[in-house]
Amino acid sequence: MKPITCLVLLMTALSVAGQEDQIEKQILNFDDTKSVIISRGRNFLLDRFMQDDLDKVKEIKDFLVEQAEDENYTALYPVEHFLILYWTREYVELGRVIARLDSLQLEKYNQRIRPPADMLFQKLQEKTIEYAEVLEKRIYNAQLDRETKSLLLLNFKYLMSDTEIDPYLQDTLNTQANLFMDDWTESSYNTYVGRFIRQRYVPKKWGMAFEFFSGYGIYTGALSESYTNNVPFGVAFDIAYKKFEFYLRDYIGFNSIKKDFSYSSGIWEKGSRAMVFIPETSLGYVISDNNRFKVSPFAGIGAMDISPPSADTEEKPDLKEVSLEFTTTWMTGVNIDIKFGPSRVPDWKPKTSYGFMRIRYAYNAPQYAKKYSGASGNMHYITIGFGGFARGVERKL
Repeated sequence: MKPITCLVLLMTALSVAGQEDQIEKQILNFDDTKSVIISRGRNFLLDRFMQDDLDKVKEIKDFLVEQAEDENYTALYPVEHFLILYWTREYVELGRVIARLDSLQLEKYNQRIRPPADMLFQKLQEKTIEYAEVLEKRIYNAQLDRETKSLLLLNFKYLMSDTEIDPYLQDTLNTQANLFMDDWTESSYNTYVGRFIRQRYVPKKWGMAFEFFSGYGIYTGALSESYTNNVPFGVAFDIAYKKFEFYLRDYIGFNSIKKDFSYSSGIWEKGSRAMVFIPETSLGYVISDNNRFKVSPFAGIGAMDISPPSADTEEKPDLKEVSLEFTTTWMTGVNIDIKFGPSRVPDWKPKTSYGFMRIRYAYNAPQYAKKYSGASGNMHYITIGFGGFARGVERKL
């Protein structure tokens, strides 16, 4: 190997070794970086908090917020900051922090490098819950203007309310939030109160449902003289928009004939099986809706067909001659949905998705008399169905 080549290889090896040595030193000296400072500061704050050294807690908090935290790093989460300020009685500063906090500010927090996992929030929360009455009394006795004092008391109740365990607590918070915003209509705190403390949801515009049903259909007029009443099975799909409901239903009824019917090659004998088909499209409107019942009158148009079963007509094609083929059928009636699940739910989050039992009455007016002699009459039916309704909710600010 040429001497020049050896020299190049040796210099390259020494350079790589030197770079690795520098990186190793940098890693070993990594303990003074911002991430490490924030982590140590949070642990130091936690130790002093558990020792009830609130003066030192305030000093550490000030350092973390003013020196360690920047546009890239979060030293304290907002809720941790809130709880610390309640403990250190820095109510004016707390009011300023709350007034500045909005969705944009939270988004900035989410984009920052977060503190490492530790026990700071858990211990702050546990001790705050334990001494909640004491801390609340301190706020009452503080020398503050009425607006700020009302806000801090409301916010403290919000932080102490576990709405996952007791969702009805949110109704109380909403009532108090509304009172605050009514009393202080121009308050700088209203953005925070409306976006974070008050939680209200309303049904979305669109919803959908499905149903499987059976029941009993009763003919009237000449139809009742020719056919027995029928037992249906069917399926339905609903599309809801606000209070309007659009029903798509397929009714298949089973019955028999009460007399002989002649056709070109034979007789359809009394007692033979018959079927009725009613595809339906109708529009309903919800006139009453609560956590247990929903009532929806409807009207629509469909078609009716009364004929021998397809298995019989395949065997004897001429049987189709005795069929009352599909004809325009007008219908009207009412749906009564009995909702499953709890009969009482929190006001702030309405019951919009549920299983149900549906009782449906419909009056059907087929136009057979215009097409077939001696086929006048209508049909009433009552069905009982089981299904589910789904509609999302959206936040109302």
